[in-house]
Parts: sequence; C-alpha cells; structure tokens
Amino acid sequence: MDTFQGRKAWRIESEFLRVTILECGGHVAEIVCKSAGEINPLWTQDRPTIDSDQFDREIHGPIYGIDAEARLMSGLAGHNLCFPYWGAPSASEEAAGMTFHGESNILRWEKLAFKPRSLNLGVTLPNCSIGFERDIRCVGNVIYFSETATNLSAWDCPVGWCEHVTLGSPFLQAGHTLIEANLTRGFRTADESLNEFLWPEGRGALSCVLTRFSSAPHADLVNSFLIDPSKQLGYFVAWHPKLCLLFGYVFLRQEFPWMNVWEDHTDSRQTRGMEFSNTPIDGTLKKLAQKSSIWGVPVYDWLDARGTLRKSYAAFATAIPANFRGVADVAVAGDKLHIKEIATGRLLALDWAPGKSHGMSGL
Repeated sequence: MDTFQGRKAWRIESEFLRVTILECGGHVAEIVCKSAGEINPLWTQDRPTIDSDQFDREIHGPIYGIDAEARLMSGLAGHNLCFPYWGAPSASEEAAGMTFHGESNILRWEKLAFKPRSLNLGVTLPNCSIGFERDIRCVGNVIYFSETATNLSAWDCPVGWCEHVTLGSPFLQAGHTLIEANLTRGFRTADESLNEFLWPEGRGALSCVLTRFSSAPHADLVNSFLIDPSKQLGYFVAWHPKLCLLFGYVFLRQEFPWMNVWEDHTDSRQTRGMEFSNTPIDGTLKKLAQKSSIWGVPVYDWLDARGTLRKSYAAFATAIPANFRGVADVAVAGDKLHIKEIATGRLLALDWAPGKSHGMSGL
C-alpha cells in the first residue's frame, strides 16, 4: 500500500498516467499525466486532511467544522462518490450522524484485487444495507471505472448516484483554465421554480460563463444541467493551454443524464465541480420523493431488493500543444477516443480499450 499526503492509498499506473485512490472514502485523489508536468488536475485541499472515520468533533471541529459536512470535508479529495444520495442529509439524519453525500465518502474501502494497472475495491454501507464495488483499470491515457451497487436488504430503494469530480489549482486558474461539456438546459439547483437557462450560462449571486473559471470572486454557484439528449455519450473536458494539459471524463448519458456544476472562487478555495450524476436533487429520500422526474428525465434510480445497479465511465488526461484551440466534441469511434478541436476540426485520438465487461465497450 502507498500513501498520499500521509494517508493510506493505492496507486496504479500506465506508461502515461498515475492514479491514486485513498483507502478511507475511496476518493480518487490524483490523476497525473506524466508527460504534462506531473500536474494533478483534481482538487487537493490546502490544509491537511485526515481519514474521515477518525473524525472527532471535539478534536477536529475547530479545523473542519461541526456541521453535517464536517466529517466529509475532513478527508475529501479530488473525485469522490456520492451515494446513495447527493447533497445534504435531512435534519433527523444529521442528528443520527449522517453526513453530506452519503456513507460511501467516510468509510474505509477494502482491496479485493490489485495489479500494477488495475484495482478492485469494495465497501459495505451499513446504514443503508448496500454493498458497493469499484473496478479501475489504467490503460494508456485512459482510466476505466466500472461500479456495482448491490442491495443487501429485502426492500426496493431509490438511490442518488453522483460522481463528484472537483478540479483545483494549479490546473484550475482564473483566466487560463477552459471547460467544455455537452450540456443543454439548466437551473439553479436550489430553485424550486426550475427557472430555465442554457449552458454555458451559470447563475449564482452573479451570472458567469461556465466555459472558463471565473475571475470574479463568488461562492454560491450550484447549477444542474441536462446532458444533450441527442447524444449517447456525455462528457466534460478541461484544459490549461499554458500547462499543456487536457483532462476529462466520458460516460453514458442513460446512466448519468445530469451534470451538477458548482464553483467557488474565494481566498480560501478555488474549485470547480463537474459532477455527472443520476440526480440534480440536493438531498436524501425526503427530497427524492417529492419529484420522480424533471423535464421528463428521471432524478433517481431504483435499486431492487437483493438487486444490483451497474454504471461505468472513463477519465482521460493527455498533453496538448500550446496552441490548442479548444474542444468542439468528444466521441468514441472504434478503438479510439476522439477529441475534436474547435475551428480546425483536427482530431486528438487516444486509444480506447474498455474491455468486453465494461458497460461502455459497445460504443
């Protein structure tokens, strides 16, 4: 077992990428492109973190707070799994000890199998009686994730499932970092009226253009968008021309039809969340029960009694030339992942080999 900032972690790598996953929380702490300055585009907190299962309000409260988010924040890094809900627990759940974004973030994961380029992890969520397993393979410039949730109870249950990807510095830099995604209609996540606007407009206390990291300080922008319904594949891509690094994720729209986009630009935190999700609902079953769909699109999945749900996605990172103009589209064609450049139409082609068992293998 390796370490990441003093915490137990697993590390897998290909000739081009290095991926580090924390034992506690299962967070993907870094995805490093070796040919682009060894820069981690994922967010790492400026302050030290701890394993969240060691959080003690009396000892750690002055550092991380004592609210429902504190235990999660004490150990949060990079890309974390929000399951079986995304957002805040109810008041009664918080009083019972539940934290933000579900149990998966605060428990210690178990290594089921390990090879230099692949890792199989599992965790059991005791309060909701769900088992979760994650397979990760690092091949070339792509990391393939395949995840399975198993209901250990005799009750059907609705679940929220959000892949909470957060970008941070030095990759995230105002005036330099650019972001694109195939998104369409959106709304302010907390706005019950669902007042609609279109990507890339972002609305918080101020309006901004979400295709770049804002130079204006703000901290309350959380918007939810639909993935383009005409596409089979959803994606987001971020790139920093001066660092010559491009980074992104691709996923199946039918599995993750929503993307929750948020941004903080304050003295203490500069972060951008690009969270692909099966829900835009901020909250647990009480919130999910209020709506079964928005704009005709479901806002949660049913996990049947003793049943399973499977989802898959992939992350990628690659060096780019300094004169790279931006991303027009991302698509899979045979054994290549094509990133189409704006204006020129040139294709940046990465080898695509998800394997027959991976849900994205048929693209």
